[in-house]
Order: sequence, then C-alpha cells, then structure tokens
Amino acid sequence: MANSFTADFPEIWAREQQIVFHKTNIAQMITDMTPKAQLSRGDTFNKPYRSAINVQSYTRWTSITIDDLTDTQEQLSINSEFATGFYIDDFDKVQSNYNLAANYGRDAWIKLANQVDTDVLWQYANSTSSVDDGEIGGTSGNWISLTTSNVLEVVAAAKRKIAKQNVPLNNLFGAVSPEFEEILVQYGAGRDTQMGDVANANWFIGSFYGFKLFSSNQLSGSATLAMATQPTDGDTVVIDGITFTFKTTIGSTAGNVLIGWSADVARANLTSAINDPSTTDANQVAVSTANQRVLDSNYTATNDNSADTMTLVAKWTWVLVLSETFTDGTDTWTATLEKQHCLFGSKWGTTLVMQSEPSLRIREVETKLWVNILNWVLYWVKTFTDWANQLVDVQLRSDTYS
Repeated sequence: MANSFTADFPEIWAREQQIVFHKTNIAQMITDMTPKAQLSRGDTFNKPYRSAINVQSYTRWTSITIDDLTDTQEQLSINSEFATGFYIDDFDKVQSNYNLAANYGRDAWIKLANQVDTDVLWQYANSTSSVDDGEIGGTSGNWISLTTSNVLEVVAAAKRKIAKQNVPLNNLFGAVSPEFEEILVQYGAGRDTQMGDVANANWFIGSFYGFKLFSSNQLSGSATLAMATQPTDGDTVVIDGITFTFKTTIGSTAGNVLIGWSADVARANLTSAINDPSTTDANQVAVSTANQRVLDSNYTATNDNSADTMTLVAKWTWVLVLSETFTDGTDTWTATLEKQHCLFGSKWGTTLVMQSEPSLRIREVETKLWVNILNWVLYWVKTFTDWANQLVDVQLRSDTYS
C-alpha cells in the first residue's frame, strides 16, 4: 500500500522567464555618429575628399609648378534596412504568466542592434593597414598565434601602423575578441576595480598602451578551403552546422551542390550556394529557411580558380566551426588560414548613421484577435576612403579556438 497525494502538489511557475543571453554591442562606442544631426531627412550623405598637395624644390627666380587640384565626391547611402515581426494573440496575452510582447520585443530590439554591430566590426575589410605575424617578427602572411609573450608587440604594432598614417593618437580603440581579452588578463592587464566594473557595463575592459579596449563576440572571421580535386559524390562541406553535399545528380535535398565536370566548377557552385542560399536551380538546392537566415548577408564566399581555393568571410562569427568529408585528403579547410579580425583604430575612422534606431510598432490585424509586433532599423555604415588609414585589421589565428 502507498499514499498518493500528488494531486495536491501545486506546480510553481517562475515570476520571470529565463534570461536570453545576447551578443554584446559596442558600435556606438567606436564610430563617428556626428552626421546624424544633418540627416533628419534624405537618404544620402555626401563627403568629398581633397587631392594631395605636392611639395616641390624651389629655385630662386624660377617658376613654381602649378598643380591641378581635384576634389572627389564620396557618398554614404542610408539603405541598410532590417526588420523583425511576430504576433501575440489576445487570448495568449490574457492567459500567459508573462508579458510576451515586452519580452519578445526586447529580444527583437537587441537582435537589430546586433546587426548594426556586425556591419561596424566588419569594417576591418576597409582598413588601410593590417597586422599579421610578419609585423611582430614572424612570417609575413601568417596569422598571429596570440600569447602573453607577444600581445604587447601586437598592440604596439597596431599603434605603429596608425601613427605611420599621420593619424592623431587620441580616441584610439580596440575591438577585441574574448580570446584576446583572456590573453590580456593572463598578461596582467585585467584589474578588478570599481571603475572597471562600471565600465564593463559598456563592454569596456580597460585601457592598454593608449587604446580603449572593448570586448566583443561579434567580430568577423574568415577561412580558406583548399579544393584542387573534383569532389566525389556524397562529399560534404560543413559551415557552422550547415551542410553542403556534392552530388553528380542535383536531386532535391536541401544543400545539395552539383559537382559538374571539374573541381573549378564544383567550387564555383559551392560558392554560389553559400552566397545565394535561397535559390534552387540546376546547380544547387536551397538550404532550409532557418539556414538561409543564418547565411544571408552574413557569410560571403569568394572562388579563386587560379589558387584552387574558396575564401569564406563571416560577419559576427569570429570563430568558424568548419569541417569537410572530401575523399581526397589534400582538400581541406586550411587550419593556418582560419582567422579572426580584431579591429583597432581611431573612433573617427568609421561613420555610423542611425537614421532610425531600432523601433517598435504594434498593429492590430483585421478579423483576428491578435496584434503584429514589428521592429525595424534604418542605418548605414561606411569607412570613407580618406579615413580608412585610421583603421587596422589585427589578424589572429583562430583554428585552435572553440
């Protein structure tokens, strides 16, 4: 015999839903946002730059050569438009234990802010200078394996690159990865102070050799796939959990890529499948809708037939998780060419125009007992030509990171 009182035991619900941990945002801390005051209207911001002045030798009583001067027009078009949308039924609102609209609305706002951050941190690609292993006494063209022994040299090299471009050494910043931050702490730059605790609310981790450092998990990453041999039917390439399968017959399975008649064709088809993941045609089958959203606008692949490689660049994925199952063992993701891009420079190097910051609108739906909750953002990010010399791409080897 046994007592049974389970019918009397209440189920207790938490007062708040579980915390959703989002990526951190630092864009507004490291960019020039002053043009916003001029852009209450309009969709284009013009900023010309001047030609260089040439200094010449002068001989008394002779003519000075008169140079032609040319101003070059450069524009920033405000056309980065992103949005989210979801609905809440009135009955769900009444019976739910939680404020669903507020909770999901907050998540949507942060996601849109994340999108802005990724575009800012991707500006490494427009920087005039870079720091690789060759800049700190290693091999030029190789990425840096960051350690406590070379971290000071890396930061000093970034500062040297900026100084050589005649950029004033004030308002300097460094957007660094969690791995970079870890090395700094081991080096001895981490300090637990009240000031540091307050600063960390904005992801500011401290000053180091003249740079204000911000930790971000939205930096860009890149990698190179060596693929000189025509794949075998069923060979796969996996990018952050998204599988592309090479097939002699295209079929209908999501992510299938036609091998074609050569390695160059197969590699070109893979490149197209990554860059245009929602398309199904004779050479590729679209990936799932969820994977399309992951790949769309954040991953870019470039095919190089002469080098037999494909280069992959990813916004907001600073450590890429990559694999392949090629039959030919020489075709693989090149470990030494997997890197993350930390961005160093002057705050005035990149311009961020937030014409409409992440906003929310609630719209009732005719004939339905629910509301659509829409969120959107309108902005543009640009590194103007003459200001690119204020940015430095610090390239770290990331294949050992996880």
